[in-house]
Amino acid sequence: MRRTSLRAIGALTAAFTVVGLTTAVPAYAATGPNIKVTAKAQEGRWLPGDAIPIEVTVANIGDTTANQVKGYSERESGAYFTVDEASWGDLRSKDGATYAPGESRTYTLKGSVYTLNEGNPVLNIDVSGPEEADYSDNRSLITVGLLSPATTDRVAGVLYGDRDEDGKFSPGEGLAGAEARLIGSGMSEYLVAITDAEGRFAFDAVPVGSNVSWHFEKLPDGWVTGYPPSLRVDGSGQNTALEGRAIRPLTDSLSAKISLDKTSYAVGETATATVTLTNVGAREVTGLYAGCDPGGFERGLEIPQTQWGAFSYMNKAGKVAPGQSVVLKVTGTVPAKAGAYGETGLDCWFDNDNSLSSGPYAYQNAKVPGARADSRGQLWYDKNGNHRLDPGEGVANTTVALSTTDKKLVSLAKTDANGFLTFTNVAVGVYRLSLLGPWRTEGSGETIEVVASPYNPGQWTLHVVPR
Repeated sequence: MRRTSLRAIGALTAAFTVVGLTTAVPAYAATGPNIKVTAKAQEGRWLPGDAIPIEVTVANIGDTTANQVKGYSERESGAYFTVDEASWGDLRSKDGATYAPGESRTYTLKGSVYTLNEGNPVLNIDVSGPEEADYSDNRSLITVGLLSPATTDRVAGVLYGDRDEDGKFSPGEGLAGAEARLIGSGMSEYLVAITDAEGRFAFDAVPVGSNVSWHFEKLPDGWVTGYPPSLRVDGSGQNTALEGRAIRPLTDSLSAKISLDKTSYAVGETATATVTLTNVGAREVTGLYAGCDPGGFERGLEIPQTQWGAFSYMNKAGKVAPGQSVVLKVTGTVPAKAGAYGETGLDCWFDNDNSLSSGPYAYQNAKVPGARADSRGQLWYDKNGNHRLDPGEGVANTTVALSTTDKKLVSLAKTDANGFLTFTNVAVGVYRLSLLGPWRTEGSGETIEVVASPYNPGQWTLHVVPR
């Protein structure tokens, strides 16, 4: 038998030892901080404006502390994607974040897009510090899945008149023949559906959107309804059982009347108004308040809110029982602006928060005589049919009569070569215009308002046509 020498055995043993060392110990081991990033966008039916979550996990897999670690995002392609800076947390702080060896944290970034038309955003999420041992794992490429812009959805429901006032749809309460209207971002006009005999309506193939508005018009028999909250239409079919609630108007049961103690006042004078609210319904009306000068003209009586008591806008606690008439007496000062217009008064709308702005409106006016002003205007004829006043379209040598609303002649004026005319030193107020000669106004009963300085609106224009 052949023997193996001790020298050979020693050499063989050494060979095995070298091989073992080569297998167990890597040729190179990176040392230092080593940030590793993984990211994923949450799946969903994402629309423009949505806060889209992106889960970002940041770990230090190195053997020393990582300092001044900061995060960034960069769009590679697709729709522009905006990340909320605050959602980066300490990764966007002045000094950045600090990670001990082996430490890991997860952040939820929130971002949004403006449009679906540019495709899914592809983003690079980059988190790193200044002394990275290995930059190959500092980036994570993700795709944010948006809805296709061609996605559509069905929107359907019922319009009902809440006859029993229980706040829910009951058999027989459907309102037929009303217009259901719907519009969203990117839609150039309303979609319209007519409610059927049971009050039901439907829209098919509605473009997706996060803020789709809907409401009803032309309700039958005086029913009123408000504007319901907007819809999120995202192709999920979640809007096929909508309910639009309509109520009877408050004017069915409540009436209002206003009277003044005089027909004429001076600026600064105190006027007294008597307001009468009458409930002809079968139920008590509560939560009532007065909203005066709803048009914001600022020439009505200046009445402090405290004088309205329970019916003030601040309290909203007015009550009128069935068959009852509540009489309120309030006093107010005639403002200076009323003198410039020649008119003051009190106009109010009476409502509560449950009546969908369907309460009664009442007003009473009075004169504020004294101020006078000039009124200058221009007559014109649209020769080229472009619906605007152009040079050379003034109507010359035409006499215009200024009359009171009860047809009493006040003044005559004649247009110059460019169609201009001026009524001089006229008492402020509302007047009718009448044309003498071959021209007429397009409408009937054309009026102007003569106003004193500093509220005079300036020159007026009146379009005329041949007789």
